[in-house]
Amino acid sequence: MLFFFCLLISFKITAQNNISNETNPYYKIISFGQKNDFGSFTSTVVWNIRNSKNNSNVTLYGSEINNYVFEEPGEYEINFQDNKKHVGECNHDDFPARFHIKVEPVKIIFDFSKIRFSSKLQANTDYTDLEISVPVTIDTKNNSISKALSPVMSVSGVGASLKAKPVEREIVLTNRNHVFKYRVSGRIDKQTYLMFDFYDLYGQVQTYNHPQLIK
Repeated sequence: MLFFFCLLISFKITAQNNISNETNPYYKIISFGQKNDFGSFTSTVVWNIRNSKNNSNVTLYGSEINNYVFEEPGEYEINFQDNKKHVGECNHDDFPARFHIKVEPVKIIFDFSKIRFSSKLQANTDYTDLEISVPVTIDTKNNSISKALSPVMSVSGVGASLKAKPVEREIVLTNRNHVFKYRVSGRIDKQTYLMFDFYDLYGQVQTYNHPQLIK
């Protein structure tokens, strides 16, 4: 069980860190005021970060980039250079010489300390109208959009087949405090641990791991 749980987490991290493809030109899409974990690097690696909005340039070395806060919304161009002295020295992920990160003007923070379930989660049980509610805080910065489609949520666990959909179709971004509600249907066949992935507007995940074994 523990192996499967770790495998789920590993797969999710890999998927989140490699989103650039033919249809999405960005290495990552995040909200303003956030950092990004690029991995571990030696001081031979040089990063140059440029914000196209205000033409600011920052040069960082090695793992310093993991502490860089993308404060302003906009598109950031990042140049990567590894000045390693010998072939085979590198032990980190390869990066293209130039890639982009998009920083969006809306940030959603889930308060999992106050998550609520409308009924008890049990094994060998079918669900048709289980409701999950979680308070959220929405922060915006230079944002011109007042509404957005409600973010989605997914559930995973061995022996569980559960689907979730938002109760409300839209959220009002001008309201700072919300309670997001999701209706869950499906079945929990056997004892298991459940992991709930709550997505923001840009596909980034905040995960709630249910602390108890579902019996």
